[in-house]
Amino acid sequence: MKRPQYVFRPNLNDPRHRRAWELLQQMPSARRKEFLVQSILAAEQTDRLEKSIRKVVREELQATSITTSVSSQPPANAIPDSALDFLNSL
Repeated sequence: MKRPQYVFRPNLNDPRHRRAWELLQQMPSARRKEFLVQSILAAEQTDRLEKSIRKVVREELQATSITTSVSSQPPANAIPDSALDFLNSL
């Protein structure tokens, strides 16, 4: 049985392909296959983790109600209650 062979043909006009090609060329030729395998698996794991995190955040947001809190402190230019009581007594 013949093993599958994968070929990376970068489009050097694409900056991401150019960067990937530079990184691949830095690897010793004996380690390139392992580097590609690790990169593919890392990308797949990152995608799975991102989907899981998005799902959990979405569920949490649906379960909670976000409301704006009303400030318990009066504004700085508010008239104190004691002054209003004094004016009411006149």
